[in-house]
Amino acid sequence: MSALTMTSTWMNAVLDGMAREGLDRAALTADIRGFSGGRIAGSARIEVSLARLIWRRAAELSSDPLLGVKIGSQLPLQAGHVMTIIRIHSATLRDFLTAMARYQPLLSEAGRYRMTPTRRGLRLTYVSAAAAIAPHPLQIDSGLAALVSYGPRPQLVRLIGRGNQDPAPQAQWLNCPVAFGATQAQVDYDHAALTARTEGTDPALLALNLAYADSLLAAHRPLDALCDSVRAAIGRRGLHHATVESVARDIGCSPRTLQRRLAGAGSSFKAIFDSHRMEEAHILLSKSHASIAEIGERLGYSESSAFSRAVTSWWGQSPRALRKAQA
Repeated sequence: MSALTMTSTWMNAVLDGMAREGLDRAALTADIRGFSGGRIAGSARIEVSLARLIWRRAAELSSDPLLGVKIGSQLPLQAGHVMTIIRIHSATLRDFLTAMARYQPLLSEAGRYRMTPTRRGLRLTYVSAAAAIAPHPLQIDSGLAALVSYGPRPQLVRLIGRGNQDPAPQAQWLNCPVAFGATQAQVDYDHAALTARTEGTDPALLALNLAYADSLLAAHRPLDALCDSVRAAIGRRGLHHATVESVARDIGCSPRTLQRRLAGAGSSFKAIFDSHRMEEAHILLSKSHASIAEIGERLGYSESSAFSRAVTSWWGQSPRALRKAQA
């Protein structure tokens, strides 16, 4: 399983929104690595599973069914990074959606929009990426709200689950028809919305940002491929036998070269190894009946206490609490 990530800019903006809605940043991010003072320091990307964990905590702390759409529709322009400029200066909504399908990984790898032509226009279906933690519906609400809050109104937004609830509050907030009960979130746009010309666009500025986005994407893909190769090699060898030396041999380079290339990708062998091991820990704690001691031993920990400290440091919950929460 690949280590999926999203930009810290987006996640910090989401946390700012959660704080505006009265949620405690310290409680949302407690004991989750990479956070200081309730924010991600620097420009490092955050793993999707950790972002999903924060959304699940937010759902536990808040009783507001509108939390997702409120946060998503009020994200600042800076949260979208290069995608914001492309969005503002695309000649039509269709042009932007086409660009979004290409550049979405630069912002977040949590999921992708699949575009399907319809008789009246176009349907966007949000397909969540597989990770150790599944997305909470409120998180998906926020992504759709961020999409539809700018530009022409969609014909219909379908949100996941909640089939027995009244969608009127969400419809009023998003200013468009909303339906509940979907298994995958969807947005429908008609031809008029897709082809309406956007006023005040600058084609030259758009071209510059498309070229910049292409350069970011070109750098992003090979670095992702290298990290994926390392993770795959760790999976093949197993956690008890994978070392930087053995994985480097599998990839076809020296250990020093591998570490240098991983550093250029903003990672390291230890970071990828730990990420793989903690995702395995989450899966085993969630889906197996093995004891915590057995899982720790299977993952290469000589003592249960060391395994418990590692899980708590990574996921912000002890193995026992994590297993109980997933159950």
